[in-house]
Amino acid sequence: MKVRIKCDSPLLQESLEIYLKEFISKNGQIISDNPQKGDIIIGKDIKKPFTKTSLLIQLEKIFNLPKKDFETKLDELIDDFAQKLKSLIKEHYGKR
Repeated sequence: MKVRIKCDSPLLQESLEIYLKEFISKNGQIISDNPQKGDIIIGKDIKKPFTKTSLLIQLEKIFNLPKKDFETKLDELIDDFAQKLKSLIKEHYGKR
């Protein structure tokens, strides 16, 4: 899955860039909040409000990604979150 993000809303632009950083490419399909700028429209193709997980699930359906690839990426995200959380807890309680 390759995407470009071109939103009129700076907040939405930044959020999508953070959520989809591993999928951003110069030749990807355009995700936008403006129907005149995008292939995939926020509010039409992607329902609002969304979380990172719900966004990825909706994009999986749009791009017809194999479920195994999505589940693998989701597992990687969960593992990454768990590692960052453990690190933060150790950092916080290690300073006392």
